[in-house]
Amino acid sequence: MKIKENLYTADSFEGDLSFEEIISQNQKKIINLIYGMTGDYYLSEDLTQETFLKAFQSRHSFNGKSKFSTWLYRIAVNVTVDHQRKSCVRKEMAAEEPDPKFSKVDTLQDPDRSCQKNATRNIIFTSIANLPDQQKEVFVLRELNGCSTKEVAEILDCSVELVKWRLHKARLSLRKTLNNNTNYKNLGTITLNRFGLE
Repeated sequence: MKIKENLYTADSFEGDLSFEEIISQNQKKIINLIYGMTGDYYLSEDLTQETFLKAFQSRHSFNGKSKFSTWLYRIAVNVTVDHQRKSCVRKEMAAEEPDPKFSKVDTLQDPDRSCQKNATRNIIFTSIANLPDQQKEVFVLRELNGCSTKEVAEILDCSVELVKWRLHKARLSLRKTLNNNTNYKNLGTITLNRFGLE
């Protein structure tokens, strides 16, 4: 994703980091969060850029009471929810959408594994995107972005108990969906987490 870097180089933001460094450290996590919420990688790139623009514009409102990542995730969730409310349409992932994490080297080294990872990732993210919104937000923040339960509660402004309940429901729903997906079962075992597919 290309960020308009000239907008971010003037200020330091968190500690001694420039906003450009903040983007570099958090960009993949924000894309992952929004991708999990929308099921559309290219849309997640656009909304990630919008997230960073909003964060930059409201940078003086960050008071340090929560972790910076918590504050940034909250902005990303709000940006995504606002977009979904405006469009009123949940976009489906393109069936042949390339896996953005692939490099040509990976494909050349093991093309079968690359295709398997791409297919699995598409199935999983489509399933996540089809969860009810509240379950989806909790699942992506907790399972894909590695936030603690307490952080998720802060980001979504709800209780820890409610986060745990929504996460439980999301896991049950995903397990049922994936167990009923013949294509997924035929792909073998691959783990999806905040580091990607393994």
